[in-house]
Amino acid sequence: MDVRRNTLMKAPFPTRLGILIIALPLIAACSSNASRVRPLPPMPTGPVVNEPLPDAPGLTNEGPDTPPQLPFEPATDGGTVDPQVASIPQAQNTPEQGDVLGQWALVGPGDSCQLFVTLTSWTGGHRASTRGCASPELTSVGAWNIEGNLVVLKDNDGNPVARLAKTGATQYAGRLDLGGNVSMSR
Repeated sequence: MDVRRNTLMKAPFPTRLGILIIALPLIAACSSNASRVRPLPPMPTGPVVNEPLPDAPGLTNEGPDTPPQLPFEPATDGGTVDPQVASIPQAQNTPEQGDVLGQWALVGPGDSCQLFVTLTSWTGGHRASTRGCASPELTSVGAWNIEGNLVVLKDNDGNPVARLAKTGATQYAGRLDLGGNVSMSR
């Protein structure tokens, strides 16, 4: 180390000046840029509008006192039909696990949020989660499974929250177990 220092000090002045000219920008680049960083301007905001959300795609509502009904006939097999399942639309075909994986737009009574579906094993099936949901029913979704022709969304304890039938390539519609229409689409 002393050899290099002595060599540098014995170097002619132009060489030392050249080394200093090269070193200063490198030192400046390594120093903090905090003094040069400008904050981003705030995001412009508009007025907040409080309006009810539109009905989920494929759902109809007959009147203000009538609960929304699905425009499909329930699938019947000649047996006893669970009243919650009776209002679920007839599935176009049985959903495959790979078709259900990923991110979905989830729409329920007065709520619209995101649903994330994975193949991680979880109570009652596979792991699912929601983001941005306001309703307790949709917020409670923590699992999912395919049962028969239906995608069943479940809470973290494995209790059914919603049952949905495949109504299109990227669309499912059904009912919440506590009442109300629900749909998921991409």
